[in-house]
Amino acid sequence: MTTESPLALSRGDTTRDALIRAAIEVFGRDGFDAASTRAIAESARVNQALIGYHFGGKPGLYLAALRFIADSVTARIGPIVGAIEGELAAAEGAVIDRKAARRSIALLHELTDAFVKMLTSDESSAWARLILREQQDPSEGFDLLYDGIMHRILGAASRLVARARGVDPGLEACRLTAIAILGQALVFRAARAAVMREMGWKRLTPGEIEAIQAEVRRNTAAILEAPRSR
Repeated sequence: MTTESPLALSRGDTTRDALIRAAIEVFGRDGFDAASTRAIAESARVNQALIGYHFGGKPGLYLAALRFIADSVTARIGPIVGAIEGELAAAEGAVIDRKAARRSIALLHELTDAFVKMLTSDESSAWARLILREQQDPSEGFDLLYDGIMHRILGAASRLVARARGVDPGLEACRLTAIAILGQALVFRAARAAVMREMGWKRLTPGEIEAIQAEVRRNTAAILEAPRSR
């Protein structure tokens, strides 16, 4: 039995990474069926046979691309979600007073700020195309995205909505409100072209991203502080 040298492993990791990044671009642009392994290999500048070697074929590469996206989103949003989950766990069973409600809204603002920052970044562009395809026509790989990070983000937001309103976190209305709140951020990626044209922006500057974050915070506060009809 032979053992690969560190150099060989490094080259293998570099090849895998190049193929995954190329796959995200090509699958996002063309879709799974139309995307060719030749186009992916050419984009990655590697031999096409290495797709089979590293991933077992096109389906394996597709799943690896979705896993990479889930891991990338987790790396950026996971820390704030983890902090929220920890704070919610520590407060389990405590009385929800006005101070707790305000703290929940503040945590939601932190979450939406991070979400906006990620979705308006240049690196999320390629991810978004593939994620949107999976939203419209889910494959078996959708679970990698949903279970990997989406469910945690939505779950944390739903529980914060419930605490801000002082209601049962299991209520359907809390989940719907959480989806609506996070959806404000999603539009700045999913409808990027329309947003940029309407706002007259050529690119998103730090100041414009801060303006988006502030608007989402204002809307979130208004949603949670408004009286609800029975």
